[in-house]
Amino acid sequence: MMPTDWSALERRLDLATGADSDLDRDLAAAFALAEAPFTSSVADCRALAEAALPGLRLHLGYGASGMFPYASLSGDGLCVMSESPTVPLAILRSVMAARTARARSAPPAA
Repeated sequence: MMPTDWSALERRLDLATGADSDLDRDLAAAFALAEAPFTSSVADCRALAEAALPGLRLHLGYGASGMFPYASLSGDGLCVMSESPTVPLAILRSVMAARTARARSAPPAA
């Protein structure tokens, strides 16, 4: 199994507009979870967020225009927010943004 290319996965999420079974499979592999319809299921995205980023709070809503949903993840000095065409994709984009932010702020390996 090849290591996850997190940048490529994040780019694919940024380009996604709806359900994508290939992306679902790659997300499951990246986060070491059972395959699920992450790109179309709010419940599965919430479970992924809890597994990948324990202790962070997830908040969902709609932007000022009322057209696009957003998802924010906050806690432990971190706050990220993402808009997307769908609620599941907004959650997934925030999960990836939070994962990237945590990776950047992690102390270097000894």
